Amino acid sequence: MDDQELLDIVNRKDGVIGQDTKENKFKKGLISRNVAIFILDDDKKLLITKRSSQKESFPNRYDLAACGNVKAGESYEDAAKREVIEELSIECDLKFLNKVFNEFKEDDKTIKYFTGIFLGYFSEEVKLSDELVELKRLSVEEVEKLINENKDLFTPGFVNDFLFVKDKLK
Repeated sequence: MDDQELLDIVNRKDGVIGQDTKENKFKKGLISRNVAIFILDDDKKLLITKRSSQKESFPNRYDLAACGNVKAGESYEDAAKREVIEELSIECDLKFLNKVFNEFKEDDKTIKYFTGIFLGYFSEEVKLSDELVELKRLSVEEVEKLINENKDLFTPGFVNDFLFVKDKLK
């Protein structure tokens, strides 16, 4: 995403209060929206991706099948569909699971998002975007075990979102 692309800025109740760039969002500590998409295959394995070393936030860490910012004026649902296409080159039906507020520190900035969490089903091959370098298929139990052993393998957002909805992924 371009640092100059506009995002909706929201209040603590997820109401839109304005727009700003991604760059300014971080500088000013503003709250925006993003989407987190879990995808299960026919074997009930989660598609887990590894972020490239070039990613600004949490490079080389495992993450959801797809995730990203909700652009200004875009719905959570439309953003989720767009991200799945952009990051995996697939289309699948997505079910809204829940919404959660995420806040965590990275280096000198605090990242704040309302995250719309979705679940999709897809078993065929996927084509990873340039932002992703690896795809794993892991059971919910395997992901939970890895988080318990070393949660720093994953992005903080992934850990929060996974723990928030893991019972709905089984």
